[in-house]
Amino acid sequence: MSSAGPGSADRPRPKYSFGDFTLDLDRGTLARGDEEVLLRPKSFEVLTYFVQHHGRLVTKAALIEAVWPDTAVGDNSLSQCLFDIRRALGDDSQQLIRTVPRRGYLFTASVTTPLLEFPREPGPLPVQPCPSVDRKLIVAAALMSVALTAGSALVVWRLRQPAVPARLEYTQLTNFADSATSPALSPDGRVLAFIRSDYTFGGPGQIYVKLLPDGDPVQLTHDDLVKRGSPKFSPDGARIAYAALKPRSGFDTWVVPVIGGQPRPFLSNASGLAWVEAGPRQSRLLFSELTGRSGQMAIVASTESRTKHRIVYMPPETGMAHRSSLSPDRKWVLLAEMDRNSWLPCRLTPFDGSSSGRPVGPAPAQCTDAAWSPDGKWMYFSTNTGSGYHIWRQRFPDGAPEQITSGVTQEEGIDLAPDGRSFVTSIGASQSTVWFHDSRGDRQITSEGYGLLPSVSPDGRKLYYLLRTAGAHHFVSGELWVADLESGQHQHLLADFQMRDYAISADGKRLAFVVSDDTGRAPLWLAALDSRSEPRQITTNDAWKPYFTAGGYVVFAGEEKGAKFAYRVKEDGSDLQKLVRTDAASSLFSASPDGKCVVMAGSTGETVWPAMVYPIGGGSAMLLCRTCTEFNAVERRGPPAVSWSPDGKFLYVNFQESIYSIPLPPGQMLPPIPGSGFRSKEEVAALPGARLIPEQGAFPGPNPSVYAFTKVATHRNIYRVAVP
Repeated sequence: MSSAGPGSADRPRPKYSFGDFTLDLDRGTLARGDEEVLLRPKSFEVLTYFVQHHGRLVTKAALIEAVWPDTAVGDNSLSQCLFDIRRALGDDSQQLIRTVPRRGYLFTASVTTPLLEFPREPGPLPVQPCPSVDRKLIVAAALMSVALTAGSALVVWRLRQPAVPARLEYTQLTNFADSATSPALSPDGRVLAFIRSDYTFGGPGQIYVKLLPDGDPVQLTHDDLVKRGSPKFSPDGARIAYAALKPRSGFDTWVVPVIGGQPRPFLSNASGLAWVEAGPRQSRLLFSELTGRSGQMAIVASTESRTKHRIVYMPPETGMAHRSSLSPDRKWVLLAEMDRNSWLPCRLTPFDGSSSGRPVGPAPAQCTDAAWSPDGKWMYFSTNTGSGYHIWRQRFPDGAPEQITSGVTQEEGIDLAPDGRSFVTSIGASQSTVWFHDSRGDRQITSEGYGLLPSVSPDGRKLYYLLRTAGAHHFVSGELWVADLESGQHQHLLADFQMRDYAISADGKRLAFVVSDDTGRAPLWLAALDSRSEPRQITTNDAWKPYFTAGGYVVFAGEEKGAKFAYRVKEDGSDLQKLVRTDAASSLFSASPDGKCVVMAGSTGETVWPAMVYPIGGGSAMLLCRTCTEFNAVERRGPPAVSWSPDGKFLYVNFQESIYSIPLPPGQMLPPIPGSGFRSKEEVAALPGARLIPEQGAFPGPNPSVYAFTKVATHRNIYRVAVP
């Protein structure tokens, strides 16, 4: 791997120890305790390079140059070595060797190296006679020389040392093999509440409590409701409030006793609820509330019976303020908000609602949670500036933002201890792999990075997918890759673009995609998949979910001055037309291959939005189904609520990630639909030829037997972090 210096052949090379393992470079062995672990020579060299660079980011280029100098090797050689090493170390969860998307790898284990003793040269050294000199002068001169040399060396060493940040102290509070998120502390700091869930924003999960420091976790809820946001304690610490989504309803706040008992509804159309103060009869509350205008969500204050209701913060019509934290003096509110594209920087606004306030914390950034220090002097944020979610803080009211945590893991959710000396947060990471299914069964397509939005080519021979990239402007974005399903070769496409959405034409030759650019905009582009022509932008307004349709059109959802429309545009960028407007907050959207209808969320003024079929050429809209849905697109991207096969022979309908395929008669884009729409998946299953795709959350291909899906592995736990 590297050339040794003169005389180094006789020097022993070091042994490195990490965990239960010892890497002996002299013997060329890896051992676990007294048992040798076999590794191929190149895998041994790769592991050695990782160990020698532990705690530092190792790029793929540097690794290949070190292990395969002057040799052209492909990604498969390195991938095979990584597979060997992880198997040898038992690192199935990829915690020892972590992949940092688009940047390289990080060896995270602590490594120790024993001091080396170099052997003396054999035989005595020859001594030449010297003239007679006063021995005292010789000794004094020698001592002075040594002192000067040591002093100079010490000065140089100190000058060369980088500034070392204060080391954070972490204390693990939960120890689950899966995921614990959304931590909250009781008013006295003695009880921890959290959600055991793979989702940090909203998803299936259960409410737990734990008596600190060493009590056992106790499960308080036992239901299948989707939970959202962090639980909150009542002022007396006796109850916990949390937001939950009931089927065919919106997010309501529920409460459950800390000592256990039956959860009960507390306040409808309310999430992110916290108590402002306890009252003799009714307490004052602060929470998020849908206004009924599109998906707009405001921060409001009221009593438990919703009397004395007032607006604290009203975002733009396309905005949703999901979480809020009141300052200790009850004069200011920190809030986390999003628009249709992403989380925004956190905001500081007066509690009396006298102004809309201003952004705080780092920017540009996606801020998902905020909290105050107990003395009100510091604002804390869980925010993503482009390198993942970490904890930041800023002195109130207008200090400079300071990053507290960093590294390859991410920290989401935050609550300060009552003494202000520590905070709790959920620390961990997620990995998503892309899989493919056909008549031969399931096959894993990716093993590194975070794969999402897979799409089977119309001929079933290729699988396209995105590898998620870090960014501060959109919920989800990534680089486009394609896998040849026969050869197994992977190719990176259009490397200059970060994409939010994409679609493949029915002939498999063209790509329509929505760009995630550095300004936060999301225009629509078109490219030839054979790269024979330059990609070109075909719209200027923000877009999502493009579909190729007959007549040379691309149909997509877009926005103009806060209003949501279905558009279509010719592939050359001409003939841009508005087709349908909707006021629903849902991102549900699809277009039929013949270009004669689109499916969008209906405008009902409710907190759930039915899938409606709108004829493009005019005519009345038709209710397709009220409960076919798309899952939370903030953290993950699931399959569309409604879609078609590229040739229009099958309609796919998604009921909470249960995907049904419906064969269509020739020339028709819809099956017979009841006047009230499909009210359940059982009604769809009763249609002639309808079948359930066995994999939940599948992305269907050209027919129901061919599909792609993702497997997400999340590992998170709650930690206490000492305030630096």
